[in-house]
Amino acid sequence: MASPHAQGAGTSAILAKGLGKAYRMYDSPSKRFFELFAGGRKLHREFWAVRNVYLDIPHGATVGIIGENGAGKSSLLKLLTGITRPTEGELSVQGRVASLLELGAGFHPEFSGRDNIHLNCSILGMSEAEIAERFPKIVEFSELGDFIDRPVKTYSSGMYVRLGFSVAASVDPDILMIDEALSVGDEHFKGKCINRLNEFREQGKTTIFVSHDMGAVKSMCQHVVLLDRGEVLAQGNSESVADEYLKRAKARGNERLSAFNRGSSAYPRWGTGEIETLEVEMLDAAGSSTAVFQTNEPFRVRMRYRVHAPVKDPVFGLGIYRSDGSYVNGSNHHWREQPIRIENVQPGEEGEVVMSFERMPLLQGAYYLTTFLYDHSKAAPTAVDHREHVCTFEVIDAARLQHGMLFLPTIWTLTRRRDGREERLESRS
Repeated sequence: MASPHAQGAGTSAILAKGLGKAYRMYDSPSKRFFELFAGGRKLHREFWAVRNVYLDIPHGATVGIIGENGAGKSSLLKLLTGITRPTEGELSVQGRVASLLELGAGFHPEFSGRDNIHLNCSILGMSEAEIAERFPKIVEFSELGDFIDRPVKTYSSGMYVRLGFSVAASVDPDILMIDEALSVGDEHFKGKCINRLNEFREQGKTTIFVSHDMGAVKSMCQHVVLLDRGEVLAQGNSESVADEYLKRAKARGNERLSAFNRGSSAYPRWGTGEIETLEVEMLDAAGSSTAVFQTNEPFRVRMRYRVHAPVKDPVFGLGIYRSDGSYVNGSNHHWREQPIRIENVQPGEEGEVVMSFERMPLLQGAYYLTTFLYDHSKAAPTAVDHREHVCTFEVIDAARLQHGMLFLPTIWTLTRRRDGREERLESRS
């Protein structure tokens, strides 16, 4: 097996063949000890975090590694950086490597930011003269100010990222490897990091980028590797592999959320009960029942009902909430320019109410629905069947064209006047 940081000529910045990493799992710490005297009998089971991985990454490539939590992304990066040794396979990494993995990795909590810069730069092979030359730029890029002289154990997660990325990006590595750490940074610093990564790409440096942000992966990476349960499920151009990831994420999200919604009856439900709302379904553009949607695609909510006793003026409504309880939107068929009136409701009647949306206006996140069924014939509308948190759903925003909670269709126009002529550009989303 070649050294994980072998220097030398070659067309590949990183070459891995049959790469695998297994960990021993013990039911209790004592079994680890007793295994030493068990005469070769195994008291552990093996967990393969990474297995049978083949990678051939050329110099100057920007490669994304994607997959769900637990897919083996971070374990693979630790192998590529030399933090852990492979259990099997071959690995060759050409050139100086800098990495930003877990928050706080490589930092001594009692040391100041200043001391940790010196420590990390020394570990990366920089001389004292190089450190002294680059130190001001590292501090400037981090924007930590006076915090640079405080112990890093007092830092927030965002400050850890600032320090870690500033060090990793300032040592002029041949290969830069970044885990999901940038996801905790603020938008301003994240933008600086993206600009720095673009500079690396323009300089012909190699970047390995782990992220759940498919918009960033598609825009930054020419090649993407999809991991699942420690093995490479697919690799190729960013568009096709990212789309495969989104399909799998949608399928697994549906499985998980369907199970959750089936057991969600613990949420409050109240009302007089003359009409009972039955199952509530969310449907995608093709009419298939799902709990995972993409921003900007059409969707519908279908609610079935059964009447047990007469109600003079029943009104069905729907509330959309973000997972933290923020009220996003509420609507019913009564408070409209052309209201729907339901009259002569008698026992035995069954039906369904469908609310159709031309576009999913929500950006990426977790949300839930609350259904309202109230009798509006009374002075104060009275609950007939009010169901809190009736179903949970997720939104995937693959394009990441906007930020915040809602997608708002926009038209951008740019007018340029130069050399005696006017040019007008327009972009719609």
